[in-house]
This record gives sequence, C-alpha cells and structure tokens, in this order.
Amino acid sequence: MPRTACTILTLNIFHDLPMYRHLQRRCELIAKAIAAHRPGVAALQEVIRSTGSGDIGAAIRDRVNRLCGGKTYRLDYVAADGAGDGEFSFDEGVALLSRLEADGPAQTLKYRAQVEMATEVAGQRYRLPDDRIAIRRRFRLENGTWLDFYVSHLTDRPESIDGVAVRTMQARELAGWAAARSDPATTVILAGDLNDVPDSETIAILKRAGFIDLHEAFGSGPGYTNDRNDIDLNAESATHNQRIDYLMMRPANGHAPEVTEVGLFADHPHLENDGTWLWRSDHIGVIATLWL
Repeated sequence: MPRTACTILTLNIFHDLPMYRHLQRRCELIAKAIAAHRPGVAALQEVIRSTGSGDIGAAIRDRVNRLCGGKTYRLDYVAADGAGDGEFSFDEGVALLSRLEADGPAQTLKYRAQVEMATEVAGQRYRLPDDRIAIRRRFRLENGTWLDFYVSHLTDRPESIDGVAVRTMQARELAGWAAARSDPATTVILAGDLNDVPDSETIAILKRAGFIDLHEAFGSGPGYTNDRNDIDLNAESATHNQRIDYLMMRPANGHAPEVTEVGLFADHPHLENDGTWLWRSDHIGVIATLWL
C-alpha cells in the first residue's frame, strides 16, 4: 500500500479566563495559521465557551473553513470543566479540528485522578474547576490507513494523591485507555499540553506504553513551547524555556514511522497594524507531517 502524507498539529489556545486578553484577535491569527497548513487534524486545548468569549472552538472552525473555501473542517469539542451562571458561566475543554474521514463519534475519558481545588468566601467553601479529560477519534486516510487520535491537557497543579502526583496518574490512565481502545495494528497519535518536561515521569509513562516523542526522535533544537514564568503576549522576542507540548506516536506493529517536518507552530509574534506585537497564545504549538 502506498503511503500518504498527513499533517498534524497541537496548540494550547490560552483562553486567559477571565480577562480574555486579545482572545478574539488571537483566535483569528490561530485560524489563519491553521488554514495555511491545512492539517488533517489539529488538537486544541483550553477551548472555551462563555458569555464573555463566545464559542471559541466554533469560531476558529468557522474561520478556518472560510479561509479554506468551504465546510472542510469539523469540530469535536468536549468540556472538561466549568462553573458559574448567567453572564459569568463558562466551560472549557479540548477539541479536535479535522478534515479526515471519521469512523464513529468521538469518545471521552474523564480521569479518575483529579486535583480538587477550593476557596472559601464569607465562610462558604466553593469548588474551583480543574477537572481534566481526554478525547479520542478514529480517522481513515485516503489510502485506507486507520489513525487513532487522542488529545488531552493534563493538570498543571503539583498536588498528589497518596504520594503520587495527580499528573502522572492522569498519564497512566491515558496510556491505559489508549492501550485498551486502539489495537496494535493501528497508528496512534497522542497530542496536547502535558504540562511536564521530557525527562519527567509523566512522559516516561507514555514512552513505556510505546509512544515516541516526535520532536525528540525527529526534530531539532530544544523545541521550547512555553515560558515557566509566562510570556508577555505583546513581546517582540520569545522567552520560552520549557517543552511541555507534545505530538507523540505509537507506530502500528511492523511499520517503521516515517515522519518529516517536525517543528514548532505559531512560534513567532504577529506584527499588528498599529506597530505592536501579538503572540497567538502563551504556548507555541508543535506540527509534523507523517507518511502512513
């Protein structure tokens, strides 16, 4: 069977709740960048729906479709968490923006291990949202090859349960879910903001489950995707100093992975008409082309 090319990417949008700084403009720039590459699948994190921001996932999808000249892309969005009522309500989660032939509906995993955050106001205890999920969808490429795609956004909190970090517990659940849902003959992609560095136990768990870190295996340079102290969205120069966003692949049995053009996505600020600079997100994405 001849191989076919499939470009994939991942990006944490950075909703910046509750300020939503430059969010509408940043999403316009994100959509333009996605449309320029026309990926088969784009994995998105921190996708928000709220009274203040609107439905950001749908807005990006619609703009990408306009730029691509038709209803090319579909959106699979699943809320991880939310809070509030009326004008203060919101939910946020992860999404897959795809133009490949899909096999069945998207599936969702809500992690058993979650960080429980709360605050106390006027003697009342209120839960703060931090629940995390993963979604999965199977796609069929033009040459008949099947591709299972997972996207997740693991917690950035340091909390642990019985001495084990919640983030590593979530990674273990994610690896187990992929093992149970995707047969060994199918190529599996895991994408997202995993909130941990390459030499962490979080990433080691996924490697032991058979996943290859595409940047580590096929990329070059440090591949930084985030600033541990946060970036200035209007900065002219990058200050990124850690790699926590990943494209990972579990190759199908008997098939050596062929991967080209692994690199960074949305890795420079945009020069606005007023002479200021604007980053699309506080994260840089990762993009790769696979031959499957």
